[in-house]
Amino acid sequence: MFLLRAGNSTQRLDDCASYAIPPSFAQYLNTSFLGERQSIEVGPVNFSYYQFGPLYAGATGRPLIMVSGQGATLNIWTPDLLKTLAGGRQVTIFDNRGIGYSTDADPEEENTILGYADSTVDLIDALGLEQPDILGWSLGGFITLTLVTSFPEAVNRVVLADTSAGGQGTSAVNLANLNAISTVLLSGQSLPPTYIYPDTEAGNAGLCRLIASQMVMPKDPLTPAQVGLQTPAIEAYLQGPDTSAYAGLQNVTNPLLVIAGTQDQILSVQDDITIVSMVPGASLLQYADSGHAAILQHGATNGAVISAFLDA
Repeated sequence: MFLLRAGNSTQRLDDCASYAIPPSFAQYLNTSFLGERQSIEVGPVNFSYYQFGPLYAGATGRPLIMVSGQGATLNIWTPDLLKTLAGGRQVTIFDNRGIGYSTDADPEEENTILGYADSTVDLIDALGLEQPDILGWSLGGFITLTLVTSFPEAVNRVVLADTSAGGQGTSAVNLANLNAISTVLLSGQSLPPTYIYPDTEAGNAGLCRLIASQMVMPKDPLTPAQVGLQTPAIEAYLQGPDTSAYAGLQNVTNPLLVIAGTQDQILSVQDDITIVSMVPGASLLQYADSGHAAILQHGATNGAVISAFLDA
Protein backbone atom coordinates (compact mmCIF):
# COMPACT_ATOMS: atom_id res chain seq x y z
CA MET A 1 0.00 0.00 0.00
CA PHE A 2 1.41 3.42 -0.99
CA LEU A 3 1.32 4.84 2.55
CA LEU A 4 3.43 2.17 4.23
CA ARG A 5 6.03 1.31 1.60
CA ALA A 6 9.37 0.30 3.08
CA GLY A 7 11.65 3.25 3.76
CA ASN A 8 9.06 5.53 5.28
CA SER A 9 10.65 6.71 8.55
CA THR A 10 8.23 9.39 9.69
CA GLN A 11 7.91 9.80 13.43
CA ARG A 12 4.22 8.89 13.33
CA LEU A 13 4.99 5.50 11.85
CA ASP A 14 7.81 4.94 14.33
CA ASP A 15 5.46 5.75 17.20
CA CYS A 16 3.17 2.92 16.13
CA ALA A 17 5.84 0.42 17.23
CA SER A 18 4.79 1.07 20.84
CA TYR A 19 1.05 1.34 20.14
CA ALA A 20 -1.00 -1.08 22.22
CA ILE A 21 -3.62 -2.58 19.92
CA PRO A 22 -6.95 -2.59 21.78
CA PRO A 23 -8.67 -5.99 22.17
CA SER A 24 -11.71 -4.60 20.33
CA PHE A 25 -9.54 -4.37 17.20
CA ALA A 26 -7.17 -7.27 17.85
CA GLN A 27 -10.08 -9.70 17.56
CA TYR A 28 -10.22 -8.97 13.82
CA LEU A 29 -6.55 -9.64 13.05
CA ASN A 30 -7.13 -13.31 12.24
CA THR A 31 -7.89 -13.00 8.53
CA SER A 32 -8.52 -16.67 7.81
CA PHE A 33 -12.08 -15.66 6.95
CA LEU A 34 -10.75 -14.25 3.66
CA GLY A 35 -10.09 -17.73 2.29
CA GLU A 36 -7.80 -18.25 -0.69
CA ARG A 37 -6.82 -15.79 -3.39
CA GLN A 38 -8.64 -16.42 -6.67
CA SER A 39 -8.27 -15.13 -10.21
CA ILE A 40 -10.57 -14.92 -13.19
CA GLU A 41 -10.07 -14.03 -16.85
CA VAL A 42 -12.44 -11.26 -17.88
CA GLY A 43 -11.80 -10.45 -21.52
CA PRO A 44 -8.19 -9.18 -21.74
CA VAL A 45 -7.92 -8.69 -17.95
CA ASN A 46 -6.96 -11.27 -15.33
CA PHE A 47 -8.52 -10.06 -12.07
CA SER A 48 -7.11 -11.08 -8.69
CA TYR A 49 -9.74 -11.24 -5.95
CA TYR A 50 -10.97 -12.68 -2.67
CA GLN A 51 -14.55 -13.69 -2.05
CA PHE A 52 -15.84 -14.54 1.44
CA GLY A 53 -18.98 -14.62 3.58
CA PRO A 54 -21.62 -14.65 4.71
CA LEU A 55 -20.05 -15.59 8.04
CA TYR A 56 -23.32 -15.92 9.93
CA ALA A 57 -25.45 -19.00 9.34
CA GLY A 58 -28.67 -18.19 7.56
CA ALA A 59 -27.59 -14.69 6.49
CA THR A 60 -29.20 -13.61 3.24
CA GLY A 61 -27.73 -10.18 2.49
CA ARG A 62 -27.18 -9.20 -1.13
CA PRO A 63 -23.54 -9.66 -2.30
CA LEU A 64 -21.23 -6.64 -1.99
CA ILE A 65 -18.28 -5.75 -4.23
CA MET A 66 -15.69 -3.21 -3.02
CA VAL A 67 -13.57 -0.91 -5.22
CA SER A 68 -10.32 0.49 -3.80
CA GLY A 69 -8.54 3.80 -4.37
CA GLN A 70 -5.49 5.28 -6.07
CA GLY A 71 -2.24 3.46 -5.49
CA ALA A 72 -3.97 0.83 -3.39
CA THR A 73 -4.44 -2.91 -3.82
CA LEU A 74 -7.10 -5.06 -2.20
CA ASN A 75 -4.97 -5.23 0.95
CA ILE A 76 -5.86 -1.63 1.82
CA TRP A 77 -9.16 -2.77 3.35
CA THR A 78 -8.98 -3.32 7.11
CA PRO A 79 -10.13 -6.67 8.52
CA ASP A 80 -12.54 -5.09 11.03
CA LEU A 81 -14.43 -3.44 8.17
CA LEU A 82 -14.35 -6.58 6.02
CA LYS A 83 -15.34 -9.05 8.69
CA THR A 84 -18.21 -6.87 9.92
CA LEU A 85 -19.54 -6.48 6.38
CA ALA A 86 -19.15 -10.19 5.63
CA GLY A 87 -21.21 -11.23 8.62
CA GLY A 88 -24.41 -10.96 6.66
CA ARG A 89 -23.36 -11.16 3.00
CA GLN A 90 -20.82 -12.39 0.49
CA VAL A 91 -18.07 -9.79 -0.05
CA THR A 92 -15.72 -9.49 -3.02
CA ILE A 93 -12.52 -7.43 -2.89
CA PHE A 94 -10.22 -7.21 -5.90
CA ASP A 95 -7.18 -5.48 -7.36
CA ASN A 96 -8.27 -2.85 -9.85
CA ARG A 97 -7.28 -3.43 -13.46
CA GLY A 98 -3.52 -2.95 -13.85
CA ILE A 99 -2.90 -2.85 -10.08
CA GLY A 100 -1.37 -5.50 -7.81
CA TYR A 101 -1.89 -8.97 -9.25
CA SER A 102 -4.56 -7.85 -11.76
CA THR A 103 -3.37 -7.30 -15.31
CA ASP A 104 -4.26 -4.31 -17.48
CA ALA A 105 -6.47 -4.45 -20.56
CA ASP A 106 -3.93 -2.84 -22.88
CA PRO A 107 -0.76 -1.31 -21.36
CA GLU A 108 -0.35 0.84 -24.46
CA GLU A 109 -3.82 2.38 -24.20
CA GLU A 110 -4.49 5.25 -21.79
CA ASN A 111 -6.92 4.27 -19.06
CA THR A 112 -10.12 6.15 -18.28
CA ILE A 113 -12.49 6.05 -15.33
CA LEU A 114 -15.23 4.88 -17.69
CA GLY A 115 -12.92 2.08 -18.80
CA TYR A 116 -12.35 1.04 -15.18
CA ALA A 117 -16.12 1.13 -14.57
CA ASP A 118 -16.79 -0.96 -17.66
CA SER A 119 -14.22 -3.54 -16.53
CA THR A 120 -15.83 -3.64 -13.08
CA VAL A 121 -19.21 -4.39 -14.67
CA ASP A 122 -17.56 -7.15 -16.69
CA LEU A 123 -16.07 -8.58 -13.49
CA ILE A 124 -19.49 -8.49 -11.77
CA ASP A 125 -20.97 -10.41 -14.69
CA ALA A 126 -18.11 -12.92 -14.83
CA LEU A 127 -18.48 -13.67 -11.11
CA GLY A 128 -22.20 -14.28 -11.55
CA LEU A 129 -23.19 -11.45 -9.20
CA GLU A 130 -26.73 -10.28 -9.93
CA GLN A 131 -27.14 -6.60 -9.10
CA PRO A 132 -24.77 -6.64 -6.12
CA ASP A 133 -24.38 -3.71 -3.77
CA ILE A 134 -21.18 -1.75 -4.36
CA LEU A 135 -18.78 0.28 -2.21
CA GLY A 136 -16.13 2.60 -3.65
CA TRP A 137 -13.49 4.60 -1.79
CA SER A 138 -11.56 7.56 -3.28
CA LEU A 139 -10.64 6.58 -6.88
CA GLY A 140 -12.91 3.59 -6.25
CA GLY A 141 -15.66 6.12 -5.69
CA PHE A 142 -14.93 7.71 -9.07
CA ILE A 143 -15.25 4.28 -10.65
CA THR A 144 -18.40 3.45 -8.69
CA LEU A 145 -20.13 6.75 -9.48
CA THR A 146 -19.27 6.38 -13.17
CA LEU A 147 -20.58 2.82 -13.09
CA VAL A 148 -23.83 3.93 -11.44
CA THR A 149 -24.38 6.84 -13.84
CA SER A 150 -23.48 4.76 -16.93
CA PHE A 151 -24.75 1.28 -16.00
CA PRO A 152 -27.32 1.90 -13.21
CA GLU A 153 -28.96 -1.52 -13.50
CA ALA A 154 -25.66 -3.34 -12.91
CA VAL A 155 -25.78 -2.72 -9.15
CA ASN A 156 -28.29 -2.11 -6.38
CA ARG A 157 -27.36 -0.05 -3.30
CA VAL A 158 -24.30 2.19 -3.38
CA VAL A 159 -21.82 3.30 -0.71
CA LEU A 160 -19.20 5.97 -1.43
CA ALA A 161 -16.34 7.08 0.81
CA ASP A 162 -14.20 10.23 0.56
CA THR A 163 -14.67 10.73 -3.15
CA SER A 164 -15.79 13.19 -5.81
CA ALA A 165 -18.14 13.45 -8.78
CA GLY A 166 -15.40 15.24 -10.74
CA GLY A 167 -15.90 18.07 -13.23
CA GLN A 168 -18.08 20.81 -11.77
CA GLY A 169 -18.44 18.71 -8.65
CA THR A 170 -14.77 18.85 -7.69
CA SER A 171 -13.10 21.48 -5.52
CA ALA A 172 -10.14 23.40 -7.00
CA VAL A 173 -7.88 22.20 -4.20
CA ASN A 174 -8.29 18.58 -5.35
CA LEU A 175 -6.29 19.13 -8.53
CA ALA A 176 -3.41 20.68 -6.59
CA ASN A 177 -3.52 17.79 -4.13
CA LEU A 178 -3.51 15.28 -6.99
CA ASN A 179 -0.42 16.85 -8.54
CA ALA A 180 1.44 16.73 -5.22
CA ILE A 181 0.39 13.15 -4.50
CA SER A 182 1.19 11.89 -8.00
CA THR A 183 4.68 13.42 -7.83
CA VAL A 184 5.38 11.50 -4.62
CA LEU A 185 3.87 8.19 -5.73
CA LEU A 186 5.44 8.17 -9.19
CA SER A 187 8.86 8.73 -7.63
CA GLY A 188 8.43 5.52 -5.65
CA GLN A 189 8.26 7.35 -2.33
CA SER A 190 5.68 6.93 0.42
CA LEU A 191 2.79 9.32 0.93
CA PRO A 192 3.03 11.26 4.22
CA PRO A 193 0.49 9.80 6.68
CA THR A 194 -1.10 13.23 7.22
CA TYR A 195 -2.70 12.96 3.79
CA ILE A 196 -4.66 9.93 5.02
CA TYR A 197 -4.98 10.28 8.79
CA PRO A 198 -5.03 13.58 10.77
CA ASP A 199 -2.12 14.12 13.16
CA THR A 200 -4.41 13.82 16.17
CA GLU A 201 -4.87 11.20 18.87
CA ALA A 202 -7.74 9.58 16.95
CA GLY A 203 -5.91 9.85 13.63
CA ASN A 204 -2.70 8.37 15.01
CA ALA A 205 -4.62 5.45 16.53
CA GLY A 206 -6.27 4.85 13.15
CA LEU A 207 -2.88 4.93 11.42
CA CYS A 208 -1.45 2.37 13.85
CA ARG A 209 -4.44 0.08 13.35
CA LEU A 210 -3.90 0.31 9.59
CA ILE A 211 -0.27 -0.73 10.03
CA ALA A 212 -1.42 -3.69 12.12
CA SER A 213 -3.90 -4.54 9.36
CA GLN A 214 -1.20 -4.44 6.70
CA MET A 215 0.77 -7.01 8.67
CA VAL A 216 -2.01 -9.60 8.34
CA MET A 217 -3.73 -8.73 5.05
CA PRO A 218 -2.60 -10.33 1.74
CA LYS A 219 0.60 -8.84 0.31
CA ASP A 220 -0.07 -7.57 -3.20
CA PRO A 221 2.69 -5.92 -5.28
CA LEU A 222 2.44 -2.26 -6.21
CA THR A 223 4.85 -0.31 -8.42
CA PRO A 224 5.10 3.36 -9.44
CA ALA A 225 4.46 2.24 -13.02
CA GLN A 226 1.13 0.73 -11.98
CA VAL A 227 0.16 3.93 -10.15
CA GLY A 228 1.17 5.89 -13.23
CA LEU A 229 -1.45 4.05 -15.29
CA GLN A 230 -4.17 5.47 -13.01
CA THR A 231 -2.99 9.09 -12.93
CA PRO A 232 -4.20 10.33 -16.37
CA ALA A 233 -7.65 8.83 -15.76
CA ILE A 234 -7.92 10.59 -12.38
CA GLU A 235 -6.80 13.92 -13.84
CA ALA A 236 -9.30 13.73 -16.69
CA TYR A 237 -12.13 12.76 -14.33
CA LEU A 238 -11.54 15.62 -11.91
CA GLN A 239 -11.18 18.17 -14.70
CA GLY A 240 -14.28 16.97 -16.57
CA PRO A 241 -16.84 17.78 -17.72
CA ASP A 242 -17.30 14.97 -20.25
CA THR A 243 -15.08 12.53 -18.36
CA SER A 244 -16.68 12.99 -14.91
CA ALA A 245 -19.82 11.60 -13.27
CA TYR A 246 -21.16 15.02 -12.24
CA ALA A 247 -23.68 15.45 -15.05
CA GLY A 248 -25.35 12.14 -14.25
CA LEU A 249 -25.82 12.65 -10.51
CA GLN A 250 -29.39 13.96 -10.76
CA ASN A 251 -30.43 10.79 -12.60
CA VAL A 252 -29.13 8.38 -9.95
CA THR A 253 -31.96 6.39 -8.40
CA ASN A 254 -29.89 3.77 -6.57
CA PRO A 255 -30.07 4.19 -2.77
CA LEU A 256 -26.88 6.00 -1.78
CA LEU A 257 -24.85 6.42 1.42
CA VAL A 258 -21.76 8.66 1.48
CA ILE A 259 -19.14 8.44 4.24
CA ALA A 260 -16.63 11.28 4.63
CA GLY A 261 -13.91 12.60 6.90
CA THR A 262 -14.15 16.34 7.35
CA GLN A 263 -10.34 16.64 7.58
CA ASP A 264 -9.73 15.02 4.18
CA GLN A 265 -6.47 16.40 2.73
CA ILE A 266 -6.83 14.70 -0.66
CA LEU A 267 -10.45 15.19 -1.78
CA SER A 268 -12.36 18.00 -0.11
CA VAL A 269 -15.33 16.94 2.00
CA GLN A 270 -17.29 19.53 0.03
CA ASP A 271 -17.22 17.10 -2.90
CA ASP A 272 -19.03 14.47 -0.81
CA ILE A 273 -21.56 17.09 0.26
CA THR A 274 -22.11 18.03 -3.39
CA ILE A 275 -22.86 14.43 -4.32
CA VAL A 276 -25.41 14.05 -1.53
CA SER A 277 -27.07 17.35 -2.40
CA MET A 278 -27.62 16.25 -6.01
CA VAL A 279 -28.74 12.64 -5.57
CA PRO A 280 -32.35 12.41 -4.35
CA GLY A 281 -32.65 10.62 -1.02
CA ALA A 282 -28.88 10.23 -0.50
CA SER A 283 -27.51 10.14 3.06
CA LEU A 284 -24.23 11.55 4.41
CA LEU A 285 -22.23 10.29 7.41
CA GLN A 286 -19.38 12.62 8.42
CA TYR A 287 -16.53 11.98 10.87
CA ALA A 288 -15.02 15.12 12.37
CA ASP A 289 -11.95 13.23 13.61
CA SER A 290 -11.10 11.63 10.25
CA GLY A 291 -9.39 12.45 6.98
CA HIS A 292 -9.28 10.59 3.68
CA ALA A 293 -9.44 7.19 5.36
CA ALA A 294 -12.63 7.69 7.40
CA ILE A 295 -13.95 4.40 5.96
CA LEU A 296 -10.94 2.57 7.47
CA GLN A 297 -10.39 4.58 10.64
CA HIS A 298 -13.83 3.54 11.90
CA GLY A 299 -13.86 0.11 10.25
CA ALA A 300 -16.12 -1.89 12.56
CA THR A 301 -18.48 1.03 13.13
CA ASN A 302 -18.75 1.68 9.40
CA GLY A 303 -19.21 -2.02 8.77
CA ALA A 304 -22.27 -2.01 11.03
CA VAL A 305 -23.66 1.24 9.58
CA ILE A 306 -23.14 0.07 6.00
CA SER A 307 -24.67 -3.34 6.74
CA ALA A 308 -27.78 -1.68 8.16
CA PHE A 309 -28.02 0.55 5.07
CA LEU A 310 -27.59 -2.38 2.68
CA ASP A 311 -30.16 -4.48 4.53
CA ALA A 312 -32.79 -1.72 4.64
